Amino acid sequence: MNLYELTRSIIDSIPEQQRFSTHDEALLQRFKAPLLALEDDLVRGFYDEIEANPKINALLGDGARAQRELTLRRWWQRSLAGPIDEQYWAWQALVGVVHIKVGVKNSMMMGMWQWILARLRERITAEITGDEATREALLAAMGRLALTTQAITAESFLMNYLETVIRLTGFKPALLERMFKTEIDLVLAEARQQLGQVG
Repeated sequence: MNLYELTRSIIDSIPEQQRFSTHDEALLQRFKAPLLALEDDLVRGFYDEIEANPKINALLGDGARAQRELTLRRWWQRSLAGPIDEQYWAWQALVGVVHIKVGVKNSMMMGMWQWILARLRERITAEITGDEATREALLAAMGRLALTTQAITAESFLMNYLETVIRLTGFKPALLERMFKTEIDLVLAEARQQLGQVG
């Protein structure tokens, strides 16, 4: 699967006003220095949070924290320095593939993104100089970066998982899609019965 084509299609599916923009990128670069100063706290806190969660921490493996911290540092630095281009977004799609391999669920990824945004809100509110509107704009830009990244990572997880199933089974994509649509009708019927027809 071509990660560049995949990321373009995912980004195009996000409502334009909600996805990360060049304006957001410029804002992050404007505050690059004070945001880079948050790096140690974000990286340490992120992995402390993971270590406090046995289900997620078990996926890391012994001695893996130092390497993972380096990856998170590289991501933070690149996100602030730019460019936020096709290569950057393809990197986020690659994260979805890595998550399949190591067993990180999308719910885990989204939960940790929520931790990042909460920590950034604390630190930006307390430490970034300027008026409240500027701080809110910066937090909104970080929120759109989070949303766009989560969408790409989660969709890449799903699409690459399905691609792997197609390769392993030898099914043609059109056949798999027809089978899937038939089966999903059964799943919907069962789910509606469980929920008492609320859906």
